[in-house]
Amino acid sequence: MNTNQTISKKKQVPWLLMGLGLLIPIAIIALAFLAAKSDAENQKRYKQQHEEIAQRHAQKKQSDSQ
Repeated sequence: MNTNQTISKKKQVPWLLMGLGLLIPIAIIALAFLAAKSDAENQKRYKQQHEEIAQRHAQKKQSDSQ
């Protein structure tokens, strides 16, 4: 009887560990996509700001030359 109990304990599957094993990589991939999206938005804003600064600089240069 004692051997049957030890065999049944060995057959139990650690569901929590299996769930975390699946959830952690999925969460990492989701965070990577979120970071890439955020980075793309930041690059777009930076490009717009850079263009605005270039326009202001050109206008200032043009007004100084007159």
